[in-house]
Amino acid sequence: MPHRVAPGRAPGLAQIRVHERIARLRTDKLSPTVLKITWVGFVFLHFACFVYFTFTAWCYWKLPGTRLDAWLSLLYIGLGTEYHRMIALIHLSVAIVHAAYIIWMIGWSYWKNDVVFAIYNVVKVPVHLDGVGEDYPLIAPVKEGFCWTYRAVFTRDGFLGVDGPNFDFVLLCREIVETALQTQQAYRMSLLLPRRELNRGYVALLVLNCWSTALVHSYFRNHATRRRLLALICDCILDLVSSVGITSLLVIMYIPDFEFETYGFPFLKWYEDVWRVHAMSEFQMILVASWEDLAMRFIFALSILGNMNNIKKLIRARPMKRVRRATNARHRATVVAPFHASLATIKKNFDGVDRESLHFWVGKATEMGFFMWGLAVLILHLYAESAPDLSQCKMQVKPWTTSQLSCSLLELNCFESGFSGSKSEVSEQWSEFDPATVIRVVIRHCPALDLPVMLTEFSGLKEFKIYNSSITSWDEDAAFTQAFHPMLTTLFLIRVNMTNGELPLGLQADNLPQSLEDIEFCVTNLRSLPDDLDVKWPQYASIYLEASQFQKVPLSLVRLAPYDLSLSLNPIAAIPEELFESESVAYLSFGGTLISELPENVSNLASSMYDINLSDTNISFFWSWIDPLVITPSNAPPISAGGTPYCLDILRILEKRQTAFAISPPEHIDQSILNDASVDNWDILEKAVYCEEEDSTWYPLDFEDEYSKII
Repeated sequence: MPHRVAPGRAPGLAQIRVHERIARLRTDKLSPTVLKITWVGFVFLHFACFVYFTFTAWCYWKLPGTRLDAWLSLLYIGLGTEYHRMIALIHLSVAIVHAAYIIWMIGWSYWKNDVVFAIYNVVKVPVHLDGVGEDYPLIAPVKEGFCWTYRAVFTRDGFLGVDGPNFDFVLLCREIVETALQTQQAYRMSLLLPRRELNRGYVALLVLNCWSTALVHSYFRNHATRRRLLALICDCILDLVSSVGITSLLVIMYIPDFEFETYGFPFLKWYEDVWRVHAMSEFQMILVASWEDLAMRFIFALSILGNMNNIKKLIRARPMKRVRRATNARHRATVVAPFHASLATIKKNFDGVDRESLHFWVGKATEMGFFMWGLAVLILHLYAESAPDLSQCKMQVKPWTTSQLSCSLLELNCFESGFSGSKSEVSEQWSEFDPATVIRVVIRHCPALDLPVMLTEFSGLKEFKIYNSSITSWDEDAAFTQAFHPMLTTLFLIRVNMTNGELPLGLQADNLPQSLEDIEFCVTNLRSLPDDLDVKWPQYASIYLEASQFQKVPLSLVRLAPYDLSLSLNPIAAIPEELFESESVAYLSFGGTLISELPENVSNLASSMYDINLSDTNISFFWSWIDPLVITPSNAPPISAGGTPYCLDILRILEKRQTAFAISPPEHIDQSILNDASVDNWDILEKAVYCEEEDSTWYPLDFEDEYSKII
């Protein structure tokens, strides 16, 4: 006699138990051996996800304040330092869920001496609660709500159950949402990843998932369990690839270059054009790039858990003895109680509808929709792949939805191309692709470079470098401006000659991009700067004007007071005291200049001052105003003075070959700690002054010469 549910009343717990047992009879069973293999597979998947999310959380937790974090901030990659710990906690929460599944499955399987997949294999709601609360108005609704929730979430035939009447609809909605997100992921990969193997592999999985969904719905239309199981497995595989696979493969590619001691990549790696642009693009796939990206990753992570959970519900062990089925299919259909009594009323409204015909056409529409979806993705990808490769493009991506060629890293090599660098020659080279897609431009070996007005079309440009070239013309109509180059962050001019040793007009625009934070000139004939440069160039930038022809520090540069300033290897004999008093200056380098002493009248050393490089100068003593920098605790000596008379004196003092510095300030002036040669002060001298030889320039000139040489 089947259990009936009275109208308007939720099913009791005893009825839930009966319906659960009946649902099990309708399921394909797995042999004990296959079930154990499946159990091992689930444990392995949970462990792999646990390792991935734990490692990601650990990396994000350690990231703030590291060398890698500094580069990511400079290149505007990721959400920002202030959000790294929050992202770490989100990934850790997912890892904890996987760890809980692992502990539950292994622990209870050992305790019960049988395979246990999830909580509902162990925890059963007691039947005797069915009579609890009937005499108490406040308890009865709570109990009914608990029963409703339990059946909806945990039973196989509940609202979210794998044998429930709504599961196909819920699964279809999930597949549509997930496929949309995965398609967006594939499109984003086509924009960012130049590695074609990764793009092809992911698109292939996405297309196969769409087509397998259509195939599964078509072939197993009359077998709900197999249809749902295969659909869940396909979804789970693609979710794993989307959430774990792509990121893991990219991380593996960068691990050989990563230095865990310093938590960053080697300094010179960031000056390799190809590696740097790859990192700028691919780190946006490895790291959380936006709030939308974080939400999508979290959805994929939850989808993995949901799919694995539903797959566990669908698989059952095959009983040792065959279960005798006393009821036929039609009778069994009457046994399963409706999910809620109110659904019985809804069912009456559809009694006049041909349900078999409705299911048929809905199924056909689903199959055709997913098939066409996969076909559209495949066509878009193949169309993008058909784009020709460009010789001047050293890193080329192939996005789906553009008719023009894209180029992330553009190289103009006049020597290889056989021209001098006139406007017409440059424009011809740059007319073969969409200039808005260029991230970095590198120009090399041009004896007479004329930059065309077409440069203003590079709206996505972030970095610009000229090496071993002579700029004959860079007019104002081709200038870098906030309007045309809002994302420009880096400007390198290495071994470059400029007309009359003056800054080109293209770098003197009134509205220079305010994002330009890294300006590095090395080995140029530049000898002066415009007087109004401080109102044109951005504040707080890093500015290197090394190995040039400045005979004094330009006043406009003093007023600009950059955060990071290097005038190494310039014939400069004096340093303005304002540079040491400005609270915006943190790093100064005057290595290889003609200075013999620092300015005497510095009223108050800026608290922002962190490092001063005086290597290979004629410095022989220090004034007392520098003492606050000396006594401030730091991880490295704040003063570099290798190759100076001062360091030669320190060496002799430490070797006990002399007892005092050869040159000191006049006796009536306060003496600096750095002029004290007593034995008690040796420890301070060693911690405050770095006397080893180091590179003359902060820009890695020797590396650049080797990297960019004519082959």
